[in-house]
Amino acid sequence: MQPFPLIQVSGSALERGRQIGMKAKKQIVHNINTYKKIFMDMAGVDWATATNRAADYIPWIEKYDQEIMNEIIGISEGSNQPLLDIVALNSRSEIILNTDGCTSVAVLPEVTKNNETLLGQNWDWNDVIKPGIIILEIDQTPRPKILMATEAGIVGKIGMNSEGLGVCLNLLGTKNNTMGVPIHIVLRGILNSKSISQAVGQVARLRRGTAANFLVADDEGVAFDIESTCTDFDVLYPSAGTINHTNHFVSKRMDFLDTAREKFPDTFVRYWRSLNLLSTHKSDIDEQTLNHIFTDHFGYPDSICRHGDLYPVDLGRISASCTVFSIVMNLSKKTFEISTGQPCSSDHHTYRLSQLQLNEY
Repeated sequence: MQPFPLIQVSGSALERGRQIGMKAKKQIVHNINTYKKIFMDMAGVDWATATNRAADYIPWIEKYDQEIMNEIIGISEGSNQPLLDIVALNSRSEIILNTDGCTSVAVLPEVTKNNETLLGQNWDWNDVIKPGIIILEIDQTPRPKILMATEAGIVGKIGMNSEGLGVCLNLLGTKNNTMGVPIHIVLRGILNSKSISQAVGQVARLRRGTAANFLVADDEGVAFDIESTCTDFDVLYPSAGTINHTNHFVSKRMDFLDTAREKFPDTFVRYWRSLNLLSTHKSDIDEQTLNHIFTDHFGYPDSICRHGDLYPVDLGRISASCTVFSIVMNLSKKTFEISTGQPCSSDHHTYRLSQLQLNEY
């Protein structure tokens, strides 16, 4: 498969959004049409209802960061799509109560081969969204420059910034969801941050629209895992130089009904398996090690490298998502490698922040 389209934008928030809208219009339209079907198929929500719900998130986005909202407005103008369609993309995890799962890991310099900070994940979701994925570089001076993989039209996703800070995302679930800041907006807030402490503050400072896990790390050799509900959060720390997360709450302080573990019972196997694979390496972990972990098929088809779309759901197995892409970030070098599908069988492509060069292996 060809690499995901690379799009570079700069200027004011409105200008950046317009550039994204114009350059990624094809992918944005694909994502809107795809989510129209996903919302109906998975939750019985038609697009009119979805966009009505999306309107309720606009005040929360504006309160969180008006510049982010301006970029969303620009995307609408540049792609010639209704504003509420773009807002619906950015609040899609709240409208249908987040449904994508993942496996994430961070590895610190003391256990890496070249004393570097590595961060990565498999992003598991519906494979039909793949034509709508882009690699987006955002020059938003004086804020940090961003390089991320995202669904076109969504302003925050999985990636890194010029301060050497990166973020990965895992679905979590509770039954006490309420109105708040969409988690993809929070992701952009994290990517706008200049430090780990600011990243934690971006999660904590306003109520969130749904539960999520944010694994953040930086090139100074620090990694925090932030488990959050709409109204609470906790921070977990690495052990022996590594930390991993899947789709259930790990913190003992968070006391509530965890619904994602019911939706993704394989979360426990993927958590144990990724922890076990990391522990087999003492001080020689590099990008290839993480790539190997992300291709693991223990528990197939609902493994770290997920192939759940190949089999119908059954008793005890209620999700059919697959790994849409795998990403490994070297925060010390400010590069990432990303697959164009399941990492066990797809080409990988390498991108470098600020000097974007594409290579294949």
